Amino acid sequence: MDELFGRDEERGRLQSLLKRGRTGMSGAIVLCGAPGVGKSALLDHVQAVAEGSHQILRFDAVDSEAELGYAALHHLLAPHLFRLPGLPLPQRNALGRIFGLQDHSAPPDRLLVGVAALGLLTAAAAEQPLLCLVDDAQWLDEESAVALGFVARRMYAESLTMIFAVREGIESAPTLRGLPSLPVDPLPARHATQLLEAVVDGALDTEVRDRIVSATTGNPLALIEAVRELSPAQLSGVSPLPDPVPLGQAIEKLYVRETLTLPAGARALLLAAAADPTGDPNVLWRAGALLDYDADAAAPAEEQNLLTIRDRVTFRHPLIRAAVYHAAPTALRVRTHAVLADVAGDLGNTDLRAWHLASAATRPDDAVAMELEAAAHRTLSRGGWAAASTLLARSAALTTDLPSRAHRLLSAAEASVVAGAPGRGQPLLDAAAAYQADQHHNGQVQRVQARIHRLAGDTGAAAGALLSAARQLAPIDIRMARDILVEAVVQAQIGGSLAPAASTRRAMAQLIRDLPLPPAMDRTPGDALLDADATLHIEGIAAAAVQLHRAIDEVRQAPATAPELFQWLAAACAHATLLGDDTALNTLAWRMEKEARTQGAAIPLALALSHTAVSELVAGRIREAEILFDKRSAWEEARGNEDHIGALLIAAWRGQYTTAQELDEIVTQQAARNGQGYQLVFRDYARSVVSLSQGRYAEALGGLEGCLTESSQLKFAICDMVEAAVRCGRQTQALSIRDYLQDLAKLTPVPALLGDLARADALVLEDDASAEPLYLEAIQHHENTRGPGRRARSHHLYGEWLRRGRRTKEARHHLRSARDLFTQMGAAGYALRAAMELSAAGSSSEPRQHTPATDSENHLTTQESRVARLAADGATNAEIAAQLFLSVHTVDYHLRKVFKKLGVHSRRELQENRKYIGS
Repeated sequence: MDELFGRDEERGRLQSLLKRGRTGMSGAIVLCGAPGVGKSALLDHVQAVAEGSHQILRFDAVDSEAELGYAALHHLLAPHLFRLPGLPLPQRNALGRIFGLQDHSAPPDRLLVGVAALGLLTAAAAEQPLLCLVDDAQWLDEESAVALGFVARRMYAESLTMIFAVREGIESAPTLRGLPSLPVDPLPARHATQLLEAVVDGALDTEVRDRIVSATTGNPLALIEAVRELSPAQLSGVSPLPDPVPLGQAIEKLYVRETLTLPAGARALLLAAAADPTGDPNVLWRAGALLDYDADAAAPAEEQNLLTIRDRVTFRHPLIRAAVYHAAPTALRVRTHAVLADVAGDLGNTDLRAWHLASAATRPDDAVAMELEAAAHRTLSRGGWAAASTLLARSAALTTDLPSRAHRLLSAAEASVVAGAPGRGQPLLDAAAAYQADQHHNGQVQRVQARIHRLAGDTGAAAGALLSAARQLAPIDIRMARDILVEAVVQAQIGGSLAPAASTRRAMAQLIRDLPLPPAMDRTPGDALLDADATLHIEGIAAAAVQLHRAIDEVRQAPATAPELFQWLAAACAHATLLGDDTALNTLAWRMEKEARTQGAAIPLALALSHTAVSELVAGRIREAEILFDKRSAWEEARGNEDHIGALLIAAWRGQYTTAQELDEIVTQQAARNGQGYQLVFRDYARSVVSLSQGRYAEALGGLEGCLTESSQLKFAICDMVEAAVRCGRQTQALSIRDYLQDLAKLTPVPALLGDLARADALVLEDDASAEPLYLEAIQHHENTRGPGRRARSHHLYGEWLRRGRRTKEARHHLRSARDLFTQMGAAGYALRAAMELSAAGSSSEPRQHTPATDSENHLTTQESRVARLAADGATNAEIAAQLFLSVHTVDYHLRKVFKKLGVHSRRELQENRKYIGS
């Protein structure tokens, strides 16, 4: 029956999505409603309307496939795999791995799989608008659900329309949360009556009609199935209706009764079809030879419209499949799965064979458990973490040996955590933790527990669990224990001042000292990092400096193949920052970024982007830093999170004070919520930038007081602290800070710190003529640093000193240099301060562009600004798409909007108008 009753609003919204797709835009929506309420009918309607104008991909998920990793994505993307060569290499490799087209040595990152799926689907949509329909999305396998949810969130201008249908509310499909939703409610009585009259061929008594409509409460499936169950005499009122009228939960019983009227062969075929998750007719016919049915057995089932066998085996409704399967006696289900296991083995599908063997097992069976474990490892190599977790959990349930069972439970928990499902992983981990006879096992339990805490946003608890894991493992595996300690150090760096007492940096340092590496064991760069970190937090930075520099050098030389490379690089970046070694930080951070992109490692890439962005910002390369922060924010958004620290730092440097104040509050709340104290450090730095650029020295001094701690990440701002103290008249404090900076510069004699020290010396001697050569020395050193940031500040402060000494002509030269450098950087707040000083020095040629930009000056959206900055930086549309996790078509769309808003016609003109895009 093609007609839909009472669905005008729903059809209108869905057809508007199709129209949007035909005009080059994209859209996604989730239909939510009870079983049988009409979601599938709406998908059928949309599919019929789209025929001819759209390419159509449809996948009707079934609960049995929920355990098969990337099953839905295989079905949806298989017709378009010929487009793989057009994707960037990392994305091509990610999809190649899950489709078994490439080596499985490294599981693909799930974020990359989502980006690749977006690229493949949008490439198809470029030829003809594409409609993707997914029914019963609550039964999607976890990996496919994540990838499709990613695509639905990141598409914009690709002629791609995605419509999902889920049972009940959106909570049944958590990966789709946040997408627009459309409730599909039961039909009002008037429309239910129309439907009933349409499905009854013969006479329909008015009283009978009203009773059926009332009893089915507007559920179309219940109404239709009730009519199927009633005789013409009952419908016409000649015979009484049953009481109650069959509906609701009884629908499955109706389906069961339908199957009982079929011949034995047809019932056996239906059970095999219900038990087989592939929907492959070839499997059905092969199984028939052993289950006593042949091709003729399908006819009665098809005549009753219970299922259809064409290219795939499909049931009229998922409830039929469920009813057939669960109503069958256990012995029949076991026999059916055993036969299907043999068929899967004959077809070479060893993973599916293991799955069927597990479903056929009625008692523990170590042989089947081993096959399931092997299947799980093969699934892991394709990135199917959630599916592997299910296989391992089932393997554990079939295992008789207690240690093996505990090991498989632990592996299942770990796979769930990597899949981003800590709620599913925690019970598995709790079960694994019950086995305490193996100390190595206990330590690994704590390591996985740390990852669950990290996913929950509890940074302190994560660090504490890592320390516990190291203590457990140390007596039996010191190598692994110390590797875990490197992970704990990185976690502690993130926690910063918000870390609980048990996992402070000093507590961690003491544990490192308590777990030394045996003399006979080979040392790694991680060991060098640990020993340096322990010395730093127990004896101080002076005692640790040589070790820290040596550890950083060892990490620089570490091979890309080292398993712990990303942890080493993350720890080394933090150590370079607290040493004030801007050159080492830049080298390490960019290597981390390169290796993360090469290996398709998303989380290390996010860490790398944070470090590279800070490195560029400190150098005064604000435009470059903003682009890197953009990429980091895009990464977080692609994962469904938010990141504002970069935007706060950029707003502070650009003199966008209203925006900075708003972001300050957001960052403060997020840091407290996630236990990420490092964000508070950079929040305080942003505050100091705002205060210094406005000449509010007391506030700047208060915000920078944390610079002097041994583990401070703001060593580059110590000179600013000297300036603030001097301007507040706190000479004794200024001298003390200057002495600290002198000690640091001796430990790390790089041009940046040597120039900072010279400038600090000049500041504390500013009433003395001897300050002048020190200012000139600072400028000379800062000429040899990366970027213009320090050089601009040294010219600025020297110019101010000259003006106060009434040497206005010389002052104008240096203030003009500072103003121009600040302007080129985009540091509007400092540019305005320099311009005001220049005016006070008698300059009358004041360019107007030094006024801090208003926060909404260009009227570009956040995404348009990101695209524009990358385009102005010379990136191609494909490169922008890869870096912002968008499609090329969306990038092109945003870029056309940018050109129109800014009144430019080329990328060259865009580069010339960088001031309007925050660059």
